[in-house]
Amino acid sequence: MEINSELNLRDICVGLDLYKAKNRIIRLFPFMENRIDVEYIESEYQKFIVVDYEYDDKNKKIKLKVTSKNPIRHLPSIYQENDFLRKYLMIFQHIMNDTSVILDNIDNLFRPMEVDTKFLPLLSSWVGVNYDLLGTEDIARKVLQYAIPLYRYRGTKLGMSALLFLITGVRPQIIEGRLPFDAMHIKENTDINSIILDSNINDSVFSVYFPIYAETFSSDLIKRIYRIVQNEKPVNTKGYLYFKKKKEKSRKVTVISDDMQIMGTDGFVI
Repeated sequence: MEINSELNLRDICVGLDLYKAKNRIIRLFPFMENRIDVEYIESEYQKFIVVDYEYDDKNKKIKLKVTSKNPIRHLPSIYQENDFLRKYLMIFQHIMNDTSVILDNIDNLFRPMEVDTKFLPLLSSWVGVNYDLLGTEDIARKVLQYAIPLYRYRGTKLGMSALLFLITGVRPQIIEGRLPFDAMHIKENTDINSIILDSNINDSVFSVYFPIYAETFSSDLIKRIYRIVQNEKPVNTKGYLYFKKKKEKSRKVTVISDDMQIMGTDGFVI
């Protein structure tokens, strides 16, 4: 998305709180993260509201003009008309404003949809989520947004299905007591004394089935899904992951009877 200084920026940032305006610009134009300057303008209007902007198309920089209070208002009226003092005090107000903006919006650090990208891994660690398994930034924000409600259902079919749906966009089926392949059970009266599959395996296994072909997902995503299943499954259970199988082409079967004899390279002779 390209910046249109006459249209985009005015719609994006003017009238918004400085914190929200900067976040919106960075979300839409990531390359602008370190190219946003702020100029505080003395105003009796609500503080930290973007009222205007300047866009340097050559250097690709934005200067936001933001309302601010002047500390001179706390001094006796005799100093109110001192223009030099007013400008001098505004210098220190600039410094204080940067800290004030952070403190006024500190609650946003705990909101996954609002927090700065660099804080997402830290926020993930607070709620016990492996950030490396989440994928893109947008997916990470969605998962973290619902992390606390999902804890109520962790280790259940509903919880695992919801988490995988948030990450993949496809709702899987969690099938308990079933393997994704045909199992062989060795009976006790055989000469084989090693157990291939425990007869009680149905009580401790489940399968995660995605009703799509495996090729739909990247190999990296499939690996992350598998790790998520292993992390979220109940203790002492085994989870298996499988996908929709492609239909095999039917083969024409040739039946060779006792009346058919092979005659060299000329083919079959009945």
